[in-house]
Amino acid sequence: MKKKADLNIIDNLLTFEGKITNSCIAIGTFDGVHYGHQEIIKETVKRAKEINGKSIIFTFLERGKTSKNINTTLEKIELLKRLNVDIVVMQPFIEDFFNLTGEEFLNILKNKFDIKDIFVGFNFCFGKNKKGNVDELIKWGSENNVKITAFPPIHLTNNLISSTLIRKLLESENIESINEYLGHNFLIIGKVIHGKKLARTLGCPTANLELEERIYPKNGVYGARMLIENEKVYRDGVVNIGTNPTLKPGEKTFEVNIFDFNEDIYGKILKVELIEYLR
Repeated sequence: MKKKADLNIIDNLLTFEGKITNSCIAIGTFDGVHYGHQEIIKETVKRAKEINGKSIIFTFLERGKTSKNINTTLEKIELLKRLNVDIVVMQPFIEDFFNLTGEEFLNILKNKFDIKDIFVGFNFCFGKNKKGNVDELIKWGSENNVKITAFPPIHLTNNLISSTLIRKLLESENIESINEYLGHNFLIIGKVIHGKKLARTLGCPTANLELEERIYPKNGVYGARMLIENEKVYRDGVVNIGTNPTLKPGEKTFEVNIFDFNEDIYGKILKVELIEYLR
């Protein structure tokens, strides 16, 4: 089990050889860790504290180069950490796992984590070919003395909050609405890399971020705040999301200008939160 600050990370359920007792677990993809996801996760954390146990999030690594995920794995871990989760299982997409029947999957969770409560969304499915559903989960729970809580659909401003809705909204520049449905500012974490340094010659040096394979907001200039690796206070600035004709067609560029800042931060990790669309 790897440790990231105060968050323990298990990188494969099947090879995890430890034993955790008295736990509550939320299961889901949790892409975006949006407002609806947070309701499930917060209840999991709350219940774990009530029984003096551990809160566990079971979720998945991104699917790779063709991914349309809202978050990278690193961003998802950061967002879960902010919700005071104790343990995250980051399950890779491997054949041995997806060949498990629903009952096999649940029994492994029960045996390795001594689960007392399971929290899921209303449309939860599990097991090989996703044959298991909430009704089967509830039945298994009653047979194994595990309390099951399935959350109903969660709406905000008459819209069902979902990762699909947020992906759709990302086609627009309305970052304020996106943040409202996310329940947090849109987060991008990346390493600062060398750009062409043209902006530096014009008196406004920028930091270029190395981009991962994921969905980004519409091209434009955004008001943002940034946290530089090893610092504790966010700095204000602007972000320009665009394309560079010298790169592959459609490939994004991500340039950050931090106000009143002119230090060398190449190679450092930058956490960027988009707050408003400027132009």
